[in-house]
Amino acid sequence: MHESFLRGVVAAALLTPMAASAASDAEIAELRSMLGEMKAEYERRIRALEDRLAKAEREAADAVDTAAASRPISAPVVHAPATSQAAGTGGGLGALSTGSAFNPQISVILDGNYYHDGSGGEGATLVGEAFTPGRAAHVHEGEAESGHSHGGEDGHAHAATENGFNFREAEIAFSATVDPYFDAAMYLAVDGDGNVDLEEGYFQTRNLPYGLKVKGGKFLSDFGYINKQHPHQWDFVDQNLAYLNLLGDHGLQDTGLQVTWLPDLPVYTLFGVEALQGDQEVFGATLGDDEQGELNLGDTKDGPRLWTAFAKLSPDIGENHALQFGLSYAHNTQHQEVHRHEFELEDEGEHEHEGGEEHEEEHMHALLENGLEGDADLWGVDVVYKYDADGAYGKGDVKFQAEYLRSIKDTRINSANVIEEATGEVLGSEAVLIGSTRKFTTDGLYVQAIYGFAPKWTAGLRYDVLGLTNQVSGGESEDFGSSDRWTLDLTWNLSEFSRLRAQYAYNDILVSPDERERFDAFYLQFLMSLGTHGAHTF
Repeated sequence: MHESFLRGVVAAALLTPMAASAASDAEIAELRSMLGEMKAEYERRIRALEDRLAKAEREAADAVDTAAASRPISAPVVHAPATSQAAGTGGGLGALSTGSAFNPQISVILDGNYYHDGSGGEGATLVGEAFTPGRAAHVHEGEAESGHSHGGEDGHAHAATENGFNFREAEIAFSATVDPYFDAAMYLAVDGDGNVDLEEGYFQTRNLPYGLKVKGGKFLSDFGYINKQHPHQWDFVDQNLAYLNLLGDHGLQDTGLQVTWLPDLPVYTLFGVEALQGDQEVFGATLGDDEQGELNLGDTKDGPRLWTAFAKLSPDIGENHALQFGLSYAHNTQHQEVHRHEFELEDEGEHEHEGGEEHEEEHMHALLENGLEGDADLWGVDVVYKYDADGAYGKGDVKFQAEYLRSIKDTRINSANVIEEATGEVLGSEAVLIGSTRKFTTDGLYVQAIYGFAPKWTAGLRYDVLGLTNQVSGGESEDFGSSDRWTLDLTWNLSEFSRLRAQYAYNDILVSPDERERFDAFYLQFLMSLGTHGAHTF
């Protein structure tokens, strides 16, 4: 019995590992089966999620591509000029994401400066009113009837700067995707006195076929390059001479409709036309109702009176390089202005004075007031080059831009009144002048370059000139001189939300046919951004 028990123990000891091994194999097989099922289920879910993601990305990409078709390159954020360029976002109003869809981007940009010039604080005004023989006197509703007010009590003028501290404006911007069909934006400018001016308020289509896009409302024209930029986008504190004097403080800013077409070509090519109301400060200006009657000028025509056409070409010149050429044309169907020339009238005959003395002639000061009317043409050529270096915060980046503008105003003299200056009495008319023509031709250009010499630091140099051609032709022919200046600036881009700038300029400004002012001007500027701001175009 003892031997049988011993054999049983030995047999159990030998069989137990075999049983355990069999149980372990079954459990492992079961676990592997469960793992396989879980893995298959997991892969099915991953594939489903990937399919949903791919579909969403395709839909978003289609919307973005259609909306971004109007420009070759977009800056990432206006407040971060030192950063590299990024791809455009839908409609130029910021990317549409789950957190921001249909909610407006809101920002406030503060723009102020300290200014001093060597012309008793009149330098900024002289720069904005450099002499051109065809400068219109335009009257807006509510302004003095004697001439145009550049930013008076009820106006909004970027050039209204005096010695000391100035607050140019606070720009309040709203932009959003309205629905799958439209983007919209509004920009308000509040000056230092609290006056509010609507700079832009427009809608823009998102998904039109064949590369078409429509914009409507009040907006800055795409004529030229710098015209569509707001002041805080400029690389210098102030606007160049050509734009200031040929287009006015606001540039071509008007109410109307714009249509652009981006054809499917190997090279980025954009064509555009605009039909605008024509209410301009300088180019295609009209006078007030009272002056139109006094000067025998026609009533202001119904709009649209201003038509523009432009083309942009941007060849591919490498990953870190961007180049754009532009050609623009504008025609205003009605242009009016009034010219007043002072002269002396000789009163012939003998006059007896106290003491019995006789004086054969007496001089009176008088004005010859001409009312002129016609149309106006404007041509523009621009080129912009950007190099995006690999340096941190814009170090090594280069930006070069240049524009040339040529303004031609074809007018006819409709009235020529001789007015006694002291009393304002109309003494007669120089009828011989009525019906004669006057063509005013003035051109201007600027050339500027910006270089990122250190992280967050840029230096800029600009040369601008007005009046390379500055002449009157027609019934009389006269040539006048030009105005020009050199400007140097230094900008510190502390972050994408704050910027400080120092600027110096030497000005040589023609203020009348035989008088010019030469003076230095110095700016210290701050730009601060509160809130998010959509990307600006190239």
